[in-house]
Amino acid sequence: MSKIRRHYKVLLLSLFVLLTCSACSNPRGTDGKTKVDQIIASEKIEIDKSQVNIEEVADPALKEELISDTSDVVTIEPTSWSSAWGNGWFDGLVVWPIAQLINVLASFTDAGWGIILTTLLIQLLIYVLTYKSQLSQQRMQELQPEMQRIQNKYAGKNDERSRMLMAQETQKLYTDNDIHPFGSILVMFIQLPVMMGMFYATMRAATTVYGSFMGMPLSETPLGAFANLDWGPIIIYALMIVMSIVSMQLPKWMSKLDKKKQEANQKKSKFKKKEEQSQGGMMANTMNMTMYMTTAMVAFMYISWPIAMSFYWLVSSAIRSGMSVLSHYVSNKKAAAQAANAAHDAGILKNRKK
Repeated sequence: MSKIRRHYKVLLLSLFVLLTCSACSNPRGTDGKTKVDQIIASEKIEIDKSQVNIEEVADPALKEELISDTSDVVTIEPTSWSSAWGNGWFDGLVVWPIAQLINVLASFTDAGWGIILTTLLIQLLIYVLTYKSQLSQQRMQELQPEMQRIQNKYAGKNDERSRMLMAQETQKLYTDNDIHPFGSILVMFIQLPVMMGMFYATMRAATTVYGSFMGMPLSETPLGAFANLDWGPIIIYALMIVMSIVSMQLPKWMSKLDKKKQEANQKKSKFKKKEEQSQGGMMANTMNMTMYMTTAMVAFMYISWPIAMSFYWLVSSAIRSGMSVLSHYVSNKKAAAQAANAAHDAGILKNRKK
């Protein structure tokens, strides 16, 4: 049953990614710069040609016009919602609103704060809409060692009775911790398009193409910063990698902290500790390998892209970490309340028997 659930999730995720990606085009040229015809602006602006890609625009007439123009700047007209819909439903429904929100917020501060505030507002909205599902998903991540212990207990046992017992123990673990496995699908279907929309919007919002954060141009690449020893982009790029790892490891760290507290209270035997550690080792190694591969892929991809993308990923990772801590706190508080109620009910029942 657990295999079917995993495959079902993967199938849904793959289908949704395919549908989403087919609804949008690549806004960047081979040089890593945003194509001039992909920029989303809230007002008429002029951008230096060195900051955009004019060689790979889709419209041949526009391309010829831009190349033949001898001036050093290119004029960008305001991007209307109807024109965004003309590029596909994903552009009109997701990317355009987010990009314009970045532009509007950046007009009061700077492009960096536009990204920070937009990411924060969107993550808060998602959290409110998927509050219960996110708590369930958080708890599920934290209980991976327990789930691995159950799987190891029945490893190599393929008879019907063993499979049924494993399914019963897994379901009991879910029930005891108020986990709804399919609730994470709701989170996935809301988060995935918004995350992709934010990703594209950060690339295409006019303020991030020509804007800055605390005087640092967001169009500069980490690769160029390393060559020129420009420490601002280098620090942001390094922090992005660190926070990416932290955001993925945080649920496991908090779970370990809780387990240490429980062990201190319950005074578990050394043998039991060793048994749990050996059973969880393989699962931990797999999760670590996946985490490091994901981080390495992001680091490799973003090193030649404008620092705006590294900055966005840094902000997203920091906010996800904060949400994980909040979810963990709420989940523990809820579990403690349930345990207190259960103990109270047990006490009442015991007194009645007397």
